[in-house]
Amino acid sequence: MNLYADSTYPVDDTHAALHRDELRSLAHPGTWGTAAERTAIAAESRRARCEAGLQESVGDEALADGAELPAAARDLARRVALGGMSVDRDFFEQVRGAGIGAGAYVEIVGVVARLAHLDVFARGIGVSSRPLAAPTETRAPRRERPDEACDEGFFVPSIPAAPAGGAVAESIYGKGPAANILRSLSLVPDEARRLNRILDTEYFSMASIFDLTYSSLEGVSRPQIELVAARVSALNQCFY
Repeated sequence: MNLYADSTYPVDDTHAALHRDELRSLAHPGTWGTAAERTAIAAESRRARCEAGLQESVGDEALADGAELPAAARDLARRVALGGMSVDRDFFEQVRGAGIGAGAYVEIVGVVARLAHLDVFARGIGVSSRPLAAPTETRAPRRERPDEACDEGFFVPSIPAAPAGGAVAESIYGKGPAANILRSLSLVPDEARRLNRILDTEYFSMASIFDLTYSSLEGVSRPQIELVAARVSALNQCFY
């Protein structure tokens, strides 16, 4: 069944399947976090938004207590969930000083950001957030840092576009240039691939973004898409 079958607005199966897969991914081990830790991070971010009155509870906040997480990890999840305006270089250094490595930092940001996307989408089509799944896997995370990652001037190392980033860069961005936002989570390639898959499906791929006549949405022009994107970004204080 379509994940959004209860919506009065039809959601095509491609988008619904993407969102279902994203939800499932949160309950599985990542590169740095266990399944229980990733689920707890996701639930903690939802709990923060519910407490702030930004969304309604679907009763899965208790999953936030399903893993022992450092206080700094929970703080990071909550700050990103509430918009990220207080996540600056000083805060990043505090998180690192509390023992959260750069890879784990990136994975937490990725988990929270992807879930926020799903929750805002659900609210936009008039349905409740889809409940988080309880973690079932106990497999340990790989905890591997890509050799291609380097300092490109961000808070965390990132993988440059090909050819400098090699095969792993191509697996994330393709063979063309890669904007900052596409490289932002690349220290954890799986998180970057998932973010970029959302962008490719629901916004534009790098292969089409410079074609100003192309639209990813039927019945909506490219200028209309960019107007909505710019307005939403401004409201969220995202000045990319």
